[in-house]
Amino acid sequence: MLEFERIHRAASESLAQGQAVALATVVRVRGSAPRHDGARMLIWADGRIQGTIGGATLEQRVIADARRALGERQSRLERYVFNTHDDPESVGLCGGSVEVHIEVLESESTLVVIGAGHIARPLAQMAALIGMHIRVVDDRAEFADRARFPEGAEVAQVAYDAPSESLAPLPVALTPSSYVVVATWGWDEPALAQILAADPPPAYVGLVASPTKARVLRERLLQHGLSAEAVGRIRAPVGLDLGAETPEEIALSILAEILSVRRRAGGAPLQESGRKRPSTQSS
Repeated sequence: MLEFERIHRAASESLAQGQAVALATVVRVRGSAPRHDGARMLIWADGRIQGTIGGATLEQRVIADARRALGERQSRLERYVFNTHDDPESVGLCGGSVEVHIEVLESESTLVVIGAGHIARPLAQMAALIGMHIRVVDDRAEFADRARFPEGAEVAQVAYDAPSESLAPLPVALTPSSYVVVATWGWDEPALAQILAADPPPAYVGLVASPTKARVLRERLLQHGLSAEAVGRIRAPVGLDLGAETPEEIALSILAEILSVRRRAGGAPLQESGRKRPSTQSS
């Protein structure tokens, strides 16, 4: 029980910081193996671990598979055999095998909307429907109003001085599970400067802007010292090409792109991509 508590606490701390972690659990043992069913180990993307499922070659192989699972954001079930040194797939000489479930644990995805204008409301409403946590920031009190957004959304006001183009620190903590959409009335540049400086960076940074405006903002951010890599993370024009025109349609195209990034999908029509949509039953 103590081992479980330590692993559970370490996983919870990582998720609270927006850091994904893999949980490897021995789910079936056949023959002789180092650990019993239920043995657990946490693996981080940098190779750090908490707990053990047996050590030696088995553990090294599980760590490598878990790091790949984290990179692909896809859980998996792996089987490892203990055979002979002549078998390249063998992880030892015990003579048995183990099945290990490698589960990718990620913190709740958060939609951060910088600018609470026309697109923000339908975007927040749609994102709430797919289970995202919502945070909205604006400099105008009448727009940074919780009553305008879905129940459970966090809404905050930030100070912005237009003559000096000075923006106070954004009142939101960004993590690798944050998906940020910038759509302000006139302070996109200082907002982007703060967002792109986040370390580690958010999963997604979208800018609601025309191609010309986006190009100018990218150039200005580079001139102010941001790296080309950081500026290159800006997605603008934002969203998938759905022919969107109204605020609701634009919000849908943005959320579609966010979902494609979140699921590591290409955004192509299903009949062209070959992917299968999970079947659901309607009540």
